[in-house]
Amino acid sequence: MAAGRCDICERKPMYGNNVPFSQHRTRRRFVLNVHRRRLEINGTTKTVNICTRCLRTLSKLPKVRK
Repeated sequence: MAAGRCDICERKPMYGNNVPFSQHRTRRRFVLNVHRRRLEINGTTKTVNICTRCLRTLSKLPKVRK
């Protein structure tokens, strides 16, 4: 399992700077909000690491009914 990586959109942590008022820059890491969820993908149930942005998008997609 890759730390902080989404299996759906394949986003991964980004790097940047902490910048206080004194402008002394130190490196930091922006980690995704990743959850383990059981989802039905192509008719099979799989446990995936999914970011909360993808979870919100999945809830907005229309559900397919047969």
